[in-house]
Amino acid sequence: MRTSRFVLLAWLILGAGCAPTADREGEPSIDLEAERADLLARDRAFSEAPRTAEKPLEAVLAVMTDDVLLLAPDVPLVEGKEASRDLWTAISSLPGYSLEFTPTRAEIGGAADLGYTIGTYRMTLSDSTGRLMATEGKYLTIWRRQDDGSWKMEADMFNADGPPVQVNQ
Repeated sequence: MRTSRFVLLAWLILGAGCAPTADREGEPSIDLEAERADLLARDRAFSEAPRTAEKPLEAVLAVMTDDVLLLAPDVPLVEGKEASRDLWTAISSLPGYSLEFTPTRAEIGGAADLGYTIGTYRMTLSDSTGRLMATEGKYLTIWRRQDDGSWKMEADMFNADGPPVQVNQ
């Protein structure tokens, strides 16, 4: 009898440890896997905007917080949405410009209000002689969940894996 009580008690304790927990009293726990998938899907949709949106720059800016931080290579820290507009306008108007990026990973904090994505990018630009050059690299984007449940970019950093290489046309 004692053994069966012990087994029952152990089973109840073990079962309670595996059961979903509440983050706040009365609220269900957060499904971090689902949140990761949601954030990765958001970044994938964002990666398509420069190629598919009617107004690519506006589509990019729409997912940024007003106080977004951009940490781009070879330029000082860019703070705010309007300064980001200026940077992206300057970059995207350069001859030969194109940008493709691919999100590969997403992580979410325990409260599911802050997350980050990691991915790769390929940017092409023409050099001073008109040759098309490609730069490949990686990026890290920090996202914050907004009150309406959407994700907005809070900070973005990217850097190259090496020097630009000529694109064979």
